Amino acid sequence: MSRLKIRDFRRNELIDAAIASIAAHGLTDTTLITIAEQAGVSPSLVNHYFDGKEELLEATLRRLTKDLAVEIRRLTPANPSAMQRLEAIIDGCLQPEQLRPGAMFAWRAFWTQLPTHPRLASLQRTINRRFRSNIKVALRSMVAPAAVEEVYLGLYALIDGFWMRQFIDPNSFSMDDARRICRRFLERAAEADR
Repeated sequence: MSRLKIRDFRRNELIDAAIASIAAHGLTDTTLITIAEQAGVSPSLVNHYFDGKEELLEATLRRLTKDLAVEIRRLTPANPSAMQRLEAIIDGCLQPEQLRPGAMFAWRAFWTQLPTHPRLASLQRTINRRFRSNIKVALRSMVAPAAVEEVYLGLYALIDGFWMRQFIDPNSFSMDDARRICRRFLERAAEADR
């Protein structure tokens, strides 16, 4: 294995360990030591691959975002219609892999810490802009221009609301129902503008 591949492999292992540590200890109490213990390495090795906790946390948030983007792309058919593109976003966000305990705790921990971590907040704003842009591009061909923002906010609120509800009480509804309700919301919005 080349040095670059070893470096990437080790960095990914440490990101996995960071996600597990955040799930176990929360973001505030996750340290390079807890991450190193989770990975079974020394804290100095963590520092060898990342320039401190902040850089590792930023890489972790980027990885969670990348995993979500990969899942959405996997679910998007070739030459998708606007509705198919939006359905892939809904399904990607509400897939079991995105709702696994470590990832859910990590996302929630990042969101609660954004006000005190400027680099993470900046990264989250970039993620939000891309998410908004992807949804709005599809919506522009489905609803009247005046309705795009409102439908976007409604869909965004549904996805985030179901996601948070699943975190709080995973037995209160099925994710199949959540995805169906999000789709029905879009269908009604498109029908209202015809």
